[in-house]
Order: sequence, then C-alpha cells, then structure tokens
Amino acid sequence: MPDLLTATPEEITEQQREAEIDLAATRKAASILRRGGEKAYGKARRALLADSRDCWDDHVEENNYPATAEGLAHYIRETLEPICYSMEFEARSQPAIKAQTLGEGLQAHKLEKLNRYETHLDRKFERTLAMLLKMKELRTKP
Repeated sequence: MPDLLTATPEEITEQQREAEIDLAATRKAASILRRGGEKAYGKARRALLADSRDCWDDHVEENNYPATAEGLAHYIRETLEPICYSMEFEARSQPAIKAQTLGEGLQAHKLEKLNRYETHLDRKFERTLAMLLKMKELRTKP
C-alpha cells in the first residue's frame, strides 16, 4: 500500500503496461492450448512471462498440476488469469485508489447535514444534563 501512495504517474503507467503485457501473454498461452497440436504445451509455456512460468514450474514440482497441456490450461484458467485480471484492475484503478486514500474522494459538503444533527443533539444533551442536575439538587434539599 505505501508504494501505491508514493508512486509517480510514470510508475503507475509502467505498472499498468506490465499488467497488460502479463494478461496478454496469459491469454496467448491459453489460446495456444485451445488450438492444441503436438507441441502446444511447450509453445504455451514459452508464451508465458518468466514469472508466470516460474510459478507454473513451482506448482508442477509441488504436484498441484500435471506437466501437461491440460494441466497448464487448468492452471491458467483457475489461477493465473484471475491473478492477471486482478493485477490489471488494480493497476488501472490506482489513481482512484490513491485519491480516495488521500481523502480527495471525500465530499465534505455532504457532511453538512450530519453536522447540523450533531449540533442539535449536543444542545439537547446539554439541556437534558442540566435538567438532571437540577432534579438531583432539588432531591437533596430538605
């Protein structure tokens, strides 16, 4: 989160570009697997970015998925695509998230009505408290 607040517009643009590239590579790999063919698994694996490929290899080593075209297709559909969509959405939404976090999204004029009610309730509470103190004073006098 701190890097979200301190990111420059250039860094935000770069993150958006990287997220789009990652999503495009993932879609390309999924497309290769849908077309099938003799070397579809190898081509699709090479189409993934290095980080995604490393993550896939880790899943294969941990026996989460078989090292097959079907296993890779399942991995892309169930794990990688949702992550890529999420990263792309976050990168695209970063300026709005930053503005909201810094309070620029807060519309103070909408709080005016609440402020009036707060003032009204404060006055009412003060009157009630004063009345209770007077009643207590009357009760203690013989």
